[in-house]
Amino acid sequence: MPGRQASFTLPDVKRMILCVGAPALGLVVAGCASSPATLAAIPTSQAIGITEPSATGFVPSASPVGPACPVATGTAVTLAPLGGGASPADAVSAYLQAGGDPEPLAADLFERGWVSPTSAVVWTDVDGDGRLDLAAGLTAAPDPQGIASDGAVFVWRCEDGSYRRLEAAPRRPDHGLPALREARDLTGDGVPDLLVAHPLCGAHTCYEQYSVLAWRGGALVERFQGASDDMPYPKLAIESDGPGAPAVITVTATGVGSVGAGPYRMWTRSWRWDAASQTFQPGEAVFEAPRYRIHLLYDADDAYNRGDIAAVLDLYNRVIEDDTLLDWPGPGERRAQLTAYAAYRRVLAMLVSGDVEQAQAESATRLTGTDPTTAAFAELARRLIAGASQDALAGACAQVPAFAGDHADDLLAFLDFGYANRSYIAHDLCSLPHD
Repeated sequence: MPGRQASFTLPDVKRMILCVGAPALGLVVAGCASSPATLAAIPTSQAIGITEPSATGFVPSASPVGPACPVATGTAVTLAPLGGGASPADAVSAYLQAGGDPEPLAADLFERGWVSPTSAVVWTDVDGDGRLDLAAGLTAAPDPQGIASDGAVFVWRCEDGSYRRLEAAPRRPDHGLPALREARDLTGDGVPDLLVAHPLCGAHTCYEQYSVLAWRGGALVERFQGASDDMPYPKLAIESDGPGAPAVITVTATGVGSVGAGPYRMWTRSWRWDAASQTFQPGEAVFEAPRYRIHLLYDADDAYNRGDIAAVLDLYNRVIEDDTLLDWPGPGERRAQLTAYAAYRRVLAMLVSGDVEQAQAESATRLTGTDPTTAAFAELARRLIAGASQDALAGACAQVPAFAGDHADDLLAFLDFGYANRSYIAHDLCSLPHD
């Protein structure tokens, strides 16, 4: 049977039911079975409002270790108001130790504004001992102006009949409040791990550094390696082949929140479990298929630098002819200039491959416009063809930067697509592959 955990965020806290969690904690909740039970013994039909991720693979111990934690009594227990330097975490500790009802706890935390932005409140078994523990991202006590500028992700472990609080993920320097995003088996050992996000926001864009905390040797240990806070406005996805299989953590960088960045090409990086190091290791960046014409042009330039002439000719041709590609900042804008650049680069690629005749035909067909950019690239093509005809392509190419410097407005300015894109200099217009 897959493991169960209760995960609550603001939209669903009002309809949460913890019939599954209460017996495992030894608590009595109105409308739930009163007899003690382990999590593994509760049928699925009782798990109303309980998330059950298919990839957790979590099977708690059939026999919980140690005595049960405090049970709810007939006296109502409420979260104490903050005062005297007490923090929300202090209030939760007191509430749990007094046998507070778990059913209204998450809703109360959200209503009081004590939960960190985008964080979850989760009942799960972080240490695999068969008893449910509480994990939540909470703010610290507010300052005199009512602003809570600090916080952490906390875990309350049910151990030896009492809830022991652990600051699992404190706030990192220069980052925002940490948020609990997932509580599920990520490493494949059958015990839920905690995935925490540490946000970092600038003037226009936000990033997140992720952390995976796994229970090892009596403590929560970091298992996430490498940076993820270089990925603007990240989208997080977790996939697994099934129970007992380690998860793949994939993050997609979706864009920069500034017009000055220009068109953005989304890319992903995946972290996979490495059994030898017992950590999640980052893979290479994988870029989406080009949506914008300029990004396809980048792919063509990269193919040229690799010396893949067949790919070069095809990709530059698509830059010229593909009507499905997006132009920036609006439809049709800069397309004429990018077409002239791509045609010129096709001429260069043909000359590199030794096909002077085909290069002449390309220039005569596609570099006939009278606008300044097309005329400038036509002149460059003429000079290169003349050089190649005399077995002096390298010498002709070496003269291009000087010409481009004198005609930078026509040959380089239109290639500036914002700071999230590439910058071009005169030397980039003509280099031989592997220069």
